[in-house]
Amino acid sequence: MKRDLHKSTNPQASINEAWNLDKGSIVDVRSPDEFKSGHMPKAVNIPLLENNERKTVGTLYKEFGREKAIDQGYQIAGSKLNYLYEQYETLRNEPSVIIYCARGGMRSRVVTAFLRHLGFPARQMTGGYKGFRNWNIQQLDQFTLNHPIVLHGQTGVGKTMVLNHLPNSLDLEKVADHRGSIIGALGKKPLVQKNFEAELLKSLLQLDNSKAVFIEGESRKVGNVSIPNAIFSQMRAATALLLEASMETRVARIVDEYITKQPDLKHIVRETIFQLTDNLGHKAVARLIDLFDDENYAECFEYILSNYYDRKYSHSMKKLNFALRISTENLDQARSDILKFACSNI
Repeated sequence: MKRDLHKSTNPQASINEAWNLDKGSIVDVRSPDEFKSGHMPKAVNIPLLENNERKTVGTLYKEFGREKAIDQGYQIAGSKLNYLYEQYETLRNEPSVIIYCARGGMRSRVVTAFLRHLGFPARQMTGGYKGFRNWNIQQLDQFTLNHPIVLHGQTGVGKTMVLNHLPNSLDLEKVADHRGSIIGALGKKPLVQKNFEAELLKSLLQLDNSKAVFIEGESRKVGNVSIPNAIFSQMRAATALLLEASMETRVARIVDEYITKQPDLKHIVRETIFQLTDNLGHKAVARLIDLFDDENYAECFEYILSNYYDRKYSHSMKKLNFALRISTENLDQARSDILKFACSNI
């Protein structure tokens, strides 16, 4: 590897170009830990420096200066040329390859120049991931939902089931890959905040904002991620519909979702019940564990719904005024009622 690649002047790609790239690849050349903490949608990680290597170069920069760090960086990269070549050969036939690092600086400049030397149509993304994050946040802050309709309801009424039957809907739990409850991560791979915000923007831009947009009512947090203030405030001010179902129906849907469909993960559900100790007390939780172990799931979940979720829901919904109450005992009928309301009010 030539040791002057960091001085190269490469063709640039804007953040907008990378975001809207239809054909081609986006490569994040940061370390695996940096990539894990947040990255652009569809980006693949081919790190120029591994986690420990990046730490070593950073230490050299602080203690001995820029030139020493650059020299070490080239030594590390040079020792893995075969690996890098093999990784990038999988992208050989791509019509466009956009490279980014943390700030659009040295790592992406070196890799872009290296790939162009090999004949790749590579460009360097201006601003790097930091630039993308600022752009992402700005886009969310400026996004306006013209006709939002938010579906509220107690846990188990089937809000997500109804939402999935509606056109032009925004499923925040799907975006976050978390169901929003204490066991909502079961069988999922929840996103970190930065990736959630990137996927949220992507989902918002795919909507037809000239029509009603249906959203499931959520608290500020969906699992461990938070809905951005600008979007959440619009949800709180939106037209609100209340979905309702009997306790029997709600319990049946909970049992089906967390037990019937995922029998291999029942032990995780069981362990999660212990997290309710502060709210329900040791005696109640011990009783719930006994019910769970006896496979009396209906009674177990009914108690949790009545004494934990419903109380939290009642407190959070006090300030909302509902334009319509809709039964979800029949999901098709619920869908029809919601669409009829939207057609009459939008």
